Amino acid sequence: MKEFSDPLYGFIRLTDFELKLVDSLPFQRLRFIKQLGLAFLVFPSAHHTRFEHSLGTLFVTDLVARRLGFSKEERTLLRVAALLHDLGHPPFSHTTEELLPSKSHESFTETLVLNTELKELLTNELGKDGLKLVLRLALGKPADERERFLSSVITGQLGTDRLDYLRRDAYFCGVALGSFDYTRLLSTLTPVDGSIGVELRGLRALEDFFVSRYFMYQQVYFHKVVRILSLHLVEALKELIKEEELKDPSGFLALNDASVLTRLMQHPRARELTLGRRHFKEVFSTDDRERFLTVKKELLKLFPKEILRFDAVKKELYEEVPVVDGGKVYRASELSPLLSSLKPVETYRVYAERDRWREVRSAIERLS
Repeated sequence: MKEFSDPLYGFIRLTDFELKLVDSLPFQRLRFIKQLGLAFLVFPSAHHTRFEHSLGTLFVTDLVARRLGFSKEERTLLRVAALLHDLGHPPFSHTTEELLPSKSHESFTETLVLNTELKELLTNELGKDGLKLVLRLALGKPADERERFLSSVITGQLGTDRLDYLRRDAYFCGVALGSFDYTRLLSTLTPVDGSIGVELRGLRALEDFFVSRYFMYQQVYFHKVVRILSLHLVEALKELIKEEELKDPSGFLALNDASVLTRLMQHPRARELTLGRRHFKEVFSTDDRERFLTVKKELLKLFPKEILRFDAVKKELYEEVPVVDGGKVYRASELSPLLSSLKPVETYRVYAERDRWREVRSAIERLS
């Protein structure tokens, strides 16, 4: 048994087998993959990584699995799946995920498990069928209804991946609005027809969770500077990272935030736009997609595309959660006006080069 100190949970205890997985190169690499990409340039303490998030997801997964009454064998498989669920993240996490051949870190998680030391470790402990099951649970690819229920513990609407990263991101970004009543929510989770629901007494905690998620997208994940830094980073990495490095497991394992930052520092323009914070400036923002498309079309007639950047992001925040009251099952939105009114976060922005941003903004004002 090994204990890891954690600011959210106190101590996270791992079995000897889980520690072997953690000590593998694919998992240790996560120490050098920041959870929120370049967000630390906006939120200075956001230096947390996929390593501690994966440990935290294991911890919460164990609590949820016990709460829902899963067997010891199922809990063991879920803990391992939670531990390994984020192995395939490229440098700076979701920021650069679009550079992966599959556009998905989940696919590369499977590639790493099946083509590194992890395959032998997992097969020796769990057998070939156990290895395959762990991958299905971790990646949200269930083979039957029972597996779908098990996988939803990690990957679902109230999944432990999400329960950990929301609290962890809020904590390290210093954003109080991102916290929610985690203890109350977990203590009221209940199985409902092969899915995860909430007892009525947990409805306020459920609302708190979704509102916190809303504010994290508004305040952190879709922050205007975080978004433009991410755009600049992806543009730079398309030149700085060779395509084969993102296909071959050995090349991928050598890629992390530190190795990429080294390359970025040697690229004057990319360094200036990102680390030097000479990024393009926001000149227009709206939640009206049609208005955005009109402005974009007109600006491209007036200015060279090289001095402009366009960003469109949208996130659906709410899917129905069953709520149990006295043996009856309701949709959460039936009982909560707040949840029924929760809309997607949708933001469309235009950025312009610093030397010409006033000119571009004036042009947008004339379009109005």
